[in-house]
Amino acid sequence: MVTIVILIFLFLGGYLFWRKKQLEKRFNRSVGMTISYMFQERPGQYSGDRNARSGVFVFEAERNDEKLKNIVIRKVKPLHSALDVNLEQILVIPFGRKDHTKSDVSVRFKVNRATPKITDLTGGRVSISGVLNFEEGRPESFTATVFISDLYQKAEA
Repeated sequence: MVTIVILIFLFLGGYLFWRKKQLEKRFNRSVGMTISYMFQERPGQYSGDRNARSGVFVFEAERNDEKLKNIVIRKVKPLHSALDVNLEQILVIPFGRKDHTKSDVSVRFKVNRATPKITDLTGGRVSISGVLNFEEGRPESFTATVFISDLYQKAEA
């Protein structure tokens, strides 16, 4: 009996691992994504609390599939214990026109007070999940882990 329960758990664990890898492959086939970050300029600038420290993640996406209409991100989880994202609404990265292959969107994060001062997030990871919406097709769910590439630099015009 115990052997059967162990085999079921191993099979279930193997299936869930395989499923996660398939969802990540689906995302990587359709989209190229980078994440940049930027800390707020002044502590408390958004919350009014001078001890609060926060910043923003900028998701820059480039579609690899011409049929991709948009990306809906429902969950953002930084894989760093000092960071927290409270996603109050879904994020949508649109690719409206055929010639429009790049798009970006941002989400704010908060730094926990109890942690030491963080100055560099480069190389960190962010787990995201959501849905890829294609033209004339049903939505495909995804889960992916994306590396934080570097500090966000505003484009000079």
